[in-house]
Amino acid sequence: MNVNPIMLAIPFFFLAMGIEIWLDHHRQTNLYRLNDSITNLGAGTSQQVVGIFLKVFTLGIYEAVYAHAALFTIPHVWWSWVLAFLLYDLCYYVAHRLSHEVNLFWSGHVVHHQSEEYNLSVALRQSWFQGVWTAPVYLPMALLGFDTTQLLIVGGINLIYQFWIHTELIDRMGFLETFMNTPSHHRVHHGRNPKYIDKNHAGTFIIWDRLFGTFQAEEERPVYGITTPINSWNPVWANFSHYEQISQQLRQAPHFTDKLKVLFYKPGWDAKMAVYHPIPAVSRDEYQKFDTAVAPTVNYYVLFQYGLLLLATFPFLQFQAQLGWGQKAVIALLVGLTVVNFGWLFEGRRWAYRVEAGRLLVCAGVATYLLLPLPAGMWLALSVGLVTLLSLGWLWRARHSQTGLSNVPEKAVTDTVANAAKASVS
Repeated sequence: MNVNPIMLAIPFFFLAMGIEIWLDHHRQTNLYRLNDSITNLGAGTSQQVVGIFLKVFTLGIYEAVYAHAALFTIPHVWWSWVLAFLLYDLCYYVAHRLSHEVNLFWSGHVVHHQSEEYNLSVALRQSWFQGVWTAPVYLPMALLGFDTTQLLIVGGINLIYQFWIHTELIDRMGFLETFMNTPSHHRVHHGRNPKYIDKNHAGTFIIWDRLFGTFQAEEERPVYGITTPINSWNPVWANFSHYEQISQQLRQAPHFTDKLKVLFYKPGWDAKMAVYHPIPAVSRDEYQKFDTAVAPTVNYYVLFQYGLLLLATFPFLQFQAQLGWGQKAVIALLVGLTVVNFGWLFEGRRWAYRVEAGRLLVCAGVATYLLLPLPAGMWLALSVGLVTLLSLGWLWRARHSQTGLSNVPEKAVTDTVANAAKASVS
């Protein structure tokens, strides 16, 4: 089974981001920072790759329940698709709310909230493991007789809908605000202001929040991010950072019941002191976002390499069923190394340049091995070799341009990011 509406929507996602970046540059609204955006996209790209392995578990459970325990047989007719979409959206609300109100489940969702910006790239910042924790919430649909194809299609449409609401360029939307999830409602959801925490969990319809008491209208403009920022551009660390926090809390918990509270109470529970820590107040005027300064050549290099990663990952996701699990695992590890090293380069780590040179050579070798058996494989492999040589030269230049860069004025950093973002759509 290869039903994935998300794959069909990916080109439109990037087109929409390009339009938003152009409008952002034209209006000087400063919605994008290159390091943040590439980290968001790296998290999303790696999530799609990791999902190849995890869906064997999550979709396997759904298929097993449908095949052996379904109470009804639901035909594929118009009313069943409408009903499936409504039921999926309700299940999504429950799963999403649990992901905020159960600390263990928050580990699988926190990645999506870590960005301190709010733009369309944030929509693609997805967690590797969220589906593991939320998959059981959708099993009632399997019991009712909605097959796996229906689940995947309505789930994909639901996720595609949520893409466009991650923007600050659209204000209130009139009567739609009463029953649809909108950019205004979802900005609240991403806010770390105390009044906005754990509000507006809707996917498509905001009616669930209104019915179950989790609705909050947008008042002051939110401050985005999480209450304990990770201060890193590393997408892999982004996926594991909260698990590390939980492990520390479990070690501090004095009794077994306290350890259970660490796992299943809301985030913020302190087992050692047996209290919830208050959510700190925050002001947009005073809040300092995490940022790092690197030379413009480094920014442009990472942007170019992400473009290559995207060009390589998209066909892999399309045709991965034709590869063995060992080949898939090697490619997944290389994708993970790639997005991690992007973060290390953005953070100015000197040894990241040596890691990057090795990554380029290994990726070139793997790509050559996979491309040579294909028609025109020799020419494709030669193209990979040429791009690798050019990348190594660019990397050498980037490393030397970064040497001695210890204090770049904030305006210079802002201009570099704006220019790089503009270059990505020109």
